[in-house]
Amino acid sequence: MKYFVTYQIVSHPVRPPPYWIYRCFRHKKATDNLLKNGGKENMEIDVNKLTIRNHVIFGLVMRRKNLVEKCIERILGKQIRDIIFIESEKTEEVSADVHGIRLDVYCENEEAVYNVELQAYQVNDLPKRSRYYQDMMDMILLEKGETYSALKKNIVIFICTFDPFEQGRHLYSFENRCVQDTKLGLGDESMKVFLNTKGTLDDIPQPLKLFLDYIETGEAGDEYTKELHQAVVEVRTDDKWREPIMTWEMLKNDVAYAAKKEGLEEGRAQGRAEGRAEGRAEGRAEGRAEGRAEGRTEGASEEKRETVFRMRRAGISEDIIMTATGLSEEELRSFEKAE
Repeated sequence: MKYFVTYQIVSHPVRPPPYWIYRCFRHKKATDNLLKNGGKENMEIDVNKLTIRNHVIFGLVMRRKNLVEKCIERILGKQIRDIIFIESEKTEEVSADVHGIRLDVYCENEEAVYNVELQAYQVNDLPKRSRYYQDMMDMILLEKGETYSALKKNIVIFICTFDPFEQGRHLYSFENRCVQDTKLGLGDESMKVFLNTKGTLDDIPQPLKLFLDYIETGEAGDEYTKELHQAVVEVRTDDKWREPIMTWEMLKNDVAYAAKKEGLEEGRAQGRAEGRAEGRAEGRAEGRAEGRAEGRTEGASEEKRETVFRMRRAGISEDIIMTATGLSEEELRSFEKAE
């Protein structure tokens, strides 16, 4: 089913634009310009072609308890039970001075708190973002009255459609350890997990590989990914969620277009500047070369003129002069005029 949608991004006259728009896109400057200019586009979207990589679809699918439990089980390699959703798309506005965050899927059980994030666009600040997310998750727990000693294990999971560390791995897991003795763990019970759907190494169990393949391609390869796909289809066909799904996709595409356009403009400007610089350099080099060539030509011409003058004084005929110097009759006449 296709929808032809006209939409407009409108910034609130008092409050800043919603942070989730900034969070979605790598090129923040293009997003700012789009919001400032009230970006308006027409776009055709085939909802049936959207996959779990759509941010809204992912959040809604993972809101299903049995699906998110199986997801975390495959990633951590152990049984996960009795998950409770604290709030999907949990927002923590810390203050007016710092970033707010939105947690895609934020849940807990007796053992730990989990934040599962879909990272469907490449960013360079993912490690520091994971640190920030974990800090905010701990703040949420402490606001409930927990003491430091009662803090649960804190696990942040990023499912990336790119390789965040460029090592070819499907799975990167980090815990805090002593630099001098890596066998000594800090014991703060925090873990950061990064998954890469484009991994090349044979480094994970087959069930997790099939899950990552489904995120990457949208093609189900086992019973769990078939369950995921069925949930995706149900969400896509639910009228209640169609608008936010399409809005996300349009914003993503529009900001990507704005970023590309801005990049092209920057590239053209840089290209023109470099072209002018290269042109000036080439011009100077060509000018020097042409000057030397012209100098040599003028020098040779002057030599011939002197030769013609001496031969004429010696009474040598024009035919012999033209044969000896290689001058044409017209060139010889021009020398005569110059004399």
